[in-house]
Amino acid sequence: MSKYKSLVIIGAGGHGRVVADCAESIGVYDNIIFLDDCFDERKKNHLWSIAGPIAHWPNYCDNADFIVAVGNNVLRASLLQQLASKQSYIATLIHPTAFISDHSVIGKGVVVFANAVINVGAHIDDGCIINTAATIDHDCHIQAYCHISPGVNLAGGVIVGEFSWLGIGSSVVEYITIANNTQSGAGAVITQSTSSNTLYLGVPAKPIRSLI
Repeated sequence: MSKYKSLVIIGAGGHGRVVADCAESIGVYDNIIFLDDCFDERKKNHLWSIAGPIAHWPNYCDNADFIVAVGNNVLRASLLQQLASKQSYIATLIHPTAFISDHSVIGKGVVVFANAVINVGAHIDDGCIINTAATIDHDCHIQAYCHISPGVNLAGGVIVGEFSWLGIGSSVVEYITIANNTQSGAGAVITQSTSSNTLYLGVPAKPIRSLI
């Protein structure tokens, strides 16, 4: 999960603070810093230093792990791909209170926050956020660069297409497919497979508008 004793977090917003707190709780890093383009305006993100703008990340490739703490799925993907192109070590962070089945697969650059559950047979691809108290049941596949928000519950066998964002408290019934770049609003209950690039709201969730 880690290679070095230092961690560089790209993105110094509120999400970044939670990532830093998660990393600190794991107990393997002696030094945690941020890189963010807000560097000229502020030098701290809560307790942790902002050491420079994002463009300075190559300076740390030989002595630090990296994680991208950006909620925007497309931007997070771009930054992770830049890191990978230089063979940077991309960490995976799993909070100590999360339950991760030994029979699941977790990709690079994934953050799994407190009290999340990832059950047997689940596969989480690179660059995903599994947020606080989200539950991913058996045999789900979360494709790359998704954000599964706090309190989301996925029943067994759900496929979530890449770049999707399931809003806080959403629920998805078993064995359906969430198409690429689907978004769901808070508390949505998704009972049927979705169309790509579409926002869904309500109980049961209905398509509201295109995202492109």
